[in-house]
Amino acid sequence: MNLKTFGAYCLDFIFPKSDTIFELESMPIGELLKKLPPAREIEDERLVVLFDYKDENVRSMIWELKYKGNRKIGSRFAEILLDILRHELAERALFEKFINPILIPMPISNQRRRERGWNQTEILCEEMLKLEPENLFTYTPSLLIKLVHTDSQARTHATKRERLENLNNSMSVCESEKIRGRCIILLDDVTTSGSTFKEANRALKEVGAKKILFVALAH
Repeated sequence: MNLKTFGAYCLDFIFPKSDTIFELESMPIGELLKKLPPAREIEDERLVVLFDYKDENVRSMIWELKYKGNRKIGSRFAEILLDILRHELAERALFEKFINPILIPMPISNQRRRERGWNQTEILCEEMLKLEPENLFTYTPSLLIKLVHTDSQARTHATKRERLENLNNSMSVCESEKIRGRCIILLDDVTTSGSTFKEANRALKEVGAKKILFVALAH
């Protein structure tokens, strides 16, 4: 048993999965898509969001991924994400010349990583790589980093302006030459006010990112 498997086993022992999570883990993708309501329409064409965070099942799955590092849930989401991205990238390549993108997970602070032991968006990316034989993107997890530890944007009750100020200059790019002139897919689990994406956009655009597609599981 490897370390990740052992860690997951310990979490399941201490915090047993609910019957709902067991059901969602094993549900065929077609049935899962019928069960999880799509996200409300968002006007920003740079942003693709899959599900409505107000739904109890959506929240349960994301919390299971985020706070327990559940890779079975990650794999369920990854399969859906890949299907969405195949269609989205084909269309954007044709009409926007969005080609050869780099896939970047939304970074977390070192403190958050120590607390949890993982970054949930990295889990999503890793699970997509297991399923993706078509080379839709290049995965580079450490190009965008979180310099400053900030409160969770999904859980704070701050205003939109306060959230943006909270994140201001909290991210930076390593190896900027790898970003310059490239198309980027930036993946996050939940977007609320959009403040996290705006800060990431600032950091990526400052070093010359060509185009950025923001993708989130839920809103």
